[in-house]
Amino acid sequence: MATRTVLVEDEDHARDRLRRLLAAFPDVEVVGEAADGRSAVSKIDDLEPDLVFLDIELPEMSGLDVLQRLRHRPLVVFVTAYNQYAVRAFEENAVDYLLKPTTEERLSVALGRVRARRGPFDPALLAALESALRPRPHLRQLSVRQGDSILLVPTANLWWLEARDGYVVLRTQKREYVSDFALKDLEQDLDPERFLRIHRGVIVSRDRILKISRSFGGRYTVRMADEEGTSFDIGRAYLPRAREVLGF
Repeated sequence: MATRTVLVEDEDHARDRLRRLLAAFPDVEVVGEAADGRSAVSKIDDLEPDLVFLDIELPEMSGLDVLQRLRHRPLVVFVTAYNQYAVRAFEENAVDYLLKPTTEERLSVALGRVRARRGPFDPALLAALESALRPRPHLRQLSVRQGDSILLVPTANLWWLEARDGYVVLRTQKREYVSDFALKDLEQDLDPERFLRIHRGVIVSRDRILKISRSFGGRYTVRMADEEGTSFDIGRAYLPRAREVLGF
């Protein structure tokens, strides 16, 4: 019998990636998906799945809040980029805890633990959680596919990163690359001294900013130092942080 599974992830690209990875496991059936906390509670209680892959950072409420509101209690695998939630994940008796972007091999390990149906505590899970608590070094390069090849793009060469049509586009001085990452995952791994998220769909290199403009309506715009003079609006939710970091 297939393991009936619900995916809870607010970013379409990350959710699509997880669905594609799970397609390699014939004993897993994805029966539903949710992109925010409230719909996740409703979907899980209505469908009563065996398993939920649950992102922790969600609109409206966290994944941990979702668990507290559920009537139905499925097995849970947390899938998140945020290391600081590892201990809470363990306290909530998650079957496993995956750091994004995960791989098919690591997903296979998690599904093996799901099949064990919460048997005796697995010391390997504690080791994974402890590992998750250790700070990860900032990314120095990103891998992007080009045909049958994989190109390594140094993060020092990036001017900005932009979510576009379900992908994240990496822009350097001379060209663009399409990456297989989610923007919020990259935000956690890039050096905050060099990169700043200014919009839900945009991260910029701070030293590639030419100027910041304010419109009559009170909206702020970042203009980059490229030849085209590319501009991005600063989202309202990101404005306080941008003002603090950039000093305007």
